Amino acid sequence: MATITLKNGIDKYWKRSALHPIKLPEKELIRPRLLTMLDEDTPLVALQYCLVVAKIARWEFPRVWPSFAEDLLAQIQAIATDPSLSAARRGIMENNVLYIMHLFVKSLSSRTLVLERQSLRQITPLVFAVLAPIYAERIAQFHEVMLRNQDHISDIATFFAESLPLLKTIRYCIKTLRRLWVFGIEKAESIPAGAQEFYEASIGHQAAFYDLFQKLTLESSSIPDDYQVVLRKIVLLYGKMYIDFQKYHAVRFITMPCAKQMLQWYWLQIAAEAPRMVATPEDSDGACEPIMEPLLIQGLELYKNVVKNFFYTADDNNQLDDEVKRCRQVIDGEILTPDAIAKMAELLMFYYIPLKPKDLERWQDDPEGWMTDEESDFWNFDVRRCAEHLFTDLVSQERDRLAPELAKLVMQTDEGATNDSRSPIEQHFRREGRYAALGLCANDLYDHVDFCKWLGQHRVEESPMGVAKWRMAWLVGKWVVVKFPADQRPHAYTLLLELAQSDELLVVRIEALSSLMRCIDDWDFDPEQFAPFLKPAFECITNVLAKVDMPETRMRVVNFLSSIVQRMQREIVPYAESIICLIPPLWQSAAGENMYQTTILVLITKVIEALGAQSTSLQSFVAPLVRHSTDLTDPAHVYLIEDGIELWLILIRNATALDSSLMELLQLLPGLLQYSTETLRKVLKVVEGYVLIDAPGVFHNNGLAIVEALHALVSDTNLTVRATAAGYNTLNMIVQCVPFEAGGKAIIDSNVLWTAFTFIVEKKEAELALVHHAGFLSRIAVHYPQLFREFVLAQEATLAGTFAKNWVDLFDDVGNVAQRRLFALGFAVAIATTNDGILEALPLMVPVWNEIMSDTGSSLVYFSDVDDDLPDDYGEVVVAENKRRQLLLNADPAHKFDIKHVLADSMNECERLNGADRFHAIVARVDAADFEDF
Repeated sequence: MATITLKNGIDKYWKRSALHPIKLPEKELIRPRLLTMLDEDTPLVALQYCLVVAKIARWEFPRVWPSFAEDLLAQIQAIATDPSLSAARRGIMENNVLYIMHLFVKSLSSRTLVLERQSLRQITPLVFAVLAPIYAERIAQFHEVMLRNQDHISDIATFFAESLPLLKTIRYCIKTLRRLWVFGIEKAESIPAGAQEFYEASIGHQAAFYDLFQKLTLESSSIPDDYQVVLRKIVLLYGKMYIDFQKYHAVRFITMPCAKQMLQWYWLQIAAEAPRMVATPEDSDGACEPIMEPLLIQGLELYKNVVKNFFYTADDNNQLDDEVKRCRQVIDGEILTPDAIAKMAELLMFYYIPLKPKDLERWQDDPEGWMTDEESDFWNFDVRRCAEHLFTDLVSQERDRLAPELAKLVMQTDEGATNDSRSPIEQHFRREGRYAALGLCANDLYDHVDFCKWLGQHRVEESPMGVAKWRMAWLVGKWVVVKFPADQRPHAYTLLLELAQSDELLVVRIEALSSLMRCIDDWDFDPEQFAPFLKPAFECITNVLAKVDMPETRMRVVNFLSSIVQRMQREIVPYAESIICLIPPLWQSAAGENMYQTTILVLITKVIEALGAQSTSLQSFVAPLVRHSTDLTDPAHVYLIEDGIELWLILIRNATALDSSLMELLQLLPGLLQYSTETLRKVLKVVEGYVLIDAPGVFHNNGLAIVEALHALVSDTNLTVRATAAGYNTLNMIVQCVPFEAGGKAIIDSNVLWTAFTFIVEKKEAELALVHHAGFLSRIAVHYPQLFREFVLAQEATLAGTFAKNWVDLFDDVGNVAQRRLFALGFAVAIATTNDGILEALPLMVPVWNEIMSDTGSSLVYFSDVDDDLPDDYGEVVVAENKRRQLLLNADPAHKFDIKHVLADSMNECERLNGADRFHAIVARVDAADFEDF
C-alpha cells in the first residue's frame, strides 16, 4: 500500500505544473533515497517501486537529474561486486535495478527531441560497459549449469531453480542493450566497446536458447510455466533486436559480418517447421502446430525486408552509392542466390501460403472474425499472411526469373498436377498453394497466364471445408482488377453468385460477395451486362445479411449493396422496396455501432439518388434517421452528422413536395448553421432546397430562426470570405423565393440589413468580402424595393452618403455579369428616395448604368448558374432541384428586367418625391453627355 500510494503521489504531485506540487527541497531529499531501496523481494511491490523511479527519471533526466544514469550504473556495479550479499539477495536486487534501467532506456529511446537523443547516445557507451560484461557473465554461468545437468535437464527441478534467476537477468540485459544497439548508436564509427561483440554473440546465444526451448517442449511435460515463458521471451527478444536494427539501420544490418549467419539460421527454422504448417491433427506424430510461431514470423519479416527494401535499391538516376553496392553484393551473392530464391519460393508456396488446418477450424468457430482478420492490415501477426507478403515481394522483385516457372505450375490442371506418391491431403495443400500463388501474384503473372482459360479448365470441386470454393471466389476477385476481358465478365458473375448461395459455407458466401463487389467497383464494369444478375445478387445479399452477426461483416455487405445501387442507377428501382425493407432491422442491429450506422445512411442516400423524384414517398421513412443523425443534442451526431446531412440534402434535392416529417426537421437547421464544421456548405444547400420547394411554408414558422442563424453566420468576421459568400448566397435565394409578405418581417427583425449596411459604411474588410454584403443589399433593393427605400430613408444623410459612395465603388470589384447587372438595378431602385446622401451619389451611378448598357445592352443576359455539386442527369434520373434552380435563374431580375425601364420608373418616382425643381437640380449635377444614352 505504501508503494502504491508513493506511485500515485508521484504521478499527481511531482511535476511543477501540478496543483500543490512537491517542493524542491523535498524532491532533493527523495532522489538520493530512490536508489537505496532495491532489495524488495515481492514481485508486485518491486514492480510498482521500479515504475516510480523510472517515472521520475523520465521527467528529470537530463535537465534536473543529469547524473541519474551514472548513479544507476554505480548501483548495478555495487550489487555485482558486493561480497556480503547472498546469491538470492543479489539476484533480486540485480533484477530490480536492471528493470529500472530497462524502463529508463525505453523511455529515452522513444523520444525525438535532439537533446534527449543526444543524451541517449552519451550514456550508451557507459551502459554497454557495465551491462555487456554482466550479460556475458550470466551467459557463462547458465552454460555451466547446463553442463552440470546436460544428461537429464528436463527432469531435474534443481536445474530450473538454478537457471531461472540467470535467465531473468539475461532477459533484462537484452531488453536494455537491444534498444541501445538500435537507438543509441548513430554511426558505425561510434560503436562502443563490447556492443558489436554483444550483437554478434547474440546470434549463437539465440540458437542455443531456442534449441533448449525446443528440447524442453518436445521432451518434457513438467517444465515450470514461468521458466518456459522467460525462455520464450528471450528467444523472441533477439528477433525484435534484429528487426528494429534492420528497420532503422538497414544498410548496416546487411553489412554486419554476422548477417548471413543470422538469416540462414532463421531460414533453417522456417524450413524445419514447414511440415508442421500443413500437418493435421490426425497426423501420427500429433504435432500440428509450430513450436514457436512468432519466431517464424520474425524470420519471414526479416527476409521480406531484405527482398524488398528502399535502402537496397538504386536512386532516381539508377545510381548506387558505395554502401548500397556492398549491400547488393551481399544480398545477391550470399543471401538471395538464384538457388536460394527458387527454394524459398517453392517452400513458401507449398507449405506456408496455403490455408492451414487452424484456418479451417476458425471457419467453423468464427467465420466472420476470420474474414475480418483477412481484410485487416495486421499481417505481421500471422505466419501465413506474413509468408504471403514475402512471397508476393519475392515474385515481384524476381519477376523475370520466377514468373515463367510459376506460370507453368499454376497452369497445370488438377489431373496433371496429381502425383500418386503423395497422399490426398498433400495433393490438396499443393493445389491450394498453386491457387494462392496465382492470386497473390496476379500483377506479375498477367503476361504469362490466361486466367479466363485457367478458370475454364479448373472446376469448382469439393474439398476439405470448401477451401477450393473459397479460393476460387478469392481468385476471381484478385484477377478481375488485373486482367479480365469484358466478354468474360458474365461467366465470373455466374460463378460468384453460385458460390454465394445459401447452401455454401458462410466464409465462401462472404468471399464471393466481396469478389463480386470488386467486379462492380472495377473501372470496366458495364451496368447493362450485369442487369440480368441483379435479382439473384440482391437475393444473395439479403440472405447473407440475415446470417451474419458481426457489425464489421454487416458493414461490408451493406457497402457492397451501396456499390450496386450506385453503379446500376435506375436498374435498381424494381428492387428499391426490398432494399428499404432491410433498413429497419439493419438500423436496429446497428444500435450503438456508429460506424455501422453511417454505412446504412450511405445506402439510403444511394437509393434515393437512384429513385430521383420517386423518392418523395420515402420522406416520412427517412426523416427520423436524418433527425437522429443531425440532432446536436444526440451524442451520435458526432459520428453521423456528415452522412446524415448528405442524406438530407439528397432527399430535398429529389423531392417534389414537403410532407410534415420534413417540415419538422426545419427546427434543426438554425443549430446546424451555427455548428462550425465542414458540413456548413451542405447545410446551406439544404436550406436553399427547402426554400426552392415551398418558400412561404418554410418561413411560416421557422423563417425568423433561419434568417437569424444566417445573420450570425455572415456577421462573423472570423469566418473565411468563402463561408460568408455561401451564407449570403442562401440569403439571396431566400429573398428571391420568399414574397415580402412572408419574409420581409424576418429580414427586418433579424437586423441583417443593418449588419450589411454597417460593413459597407465602415469598410474595414477587404473589397472581396464587402462585395457579398453589397450584393445582398442590391438583391434586397431589387426584390423588396419598398423595404430598402424605407431603410435607407431612415438613415442620416451623411451615413447614407458614405454608404452610397462605398456601394458604388464596390461595383468595380464585381466580375460576374449577372451580379454587375444586379448592382446596377439596385442603384436604380435606390435613387427613388429623398435622402440627400443617396441622391448625391447619382453622378457616380450614371457611369455604371452606361457601362452596363454598353457592355450587355438592356436586354436579357442568360448564363448557367446551376449547382455544380450534382450533374443535371444522374443516369436517367433528372434531379428535381436542378429544374427548380433553372426556373429561378430564368426569373431573376438580373436577367429579366430592362435597366432602362427600371431606371425610368425610378427617375419618375424620384421626381414625384422630391418635386420637379429639386429633381432638376439633382440631375443637373450629372454631366449632360452621360445622359445621352438614356
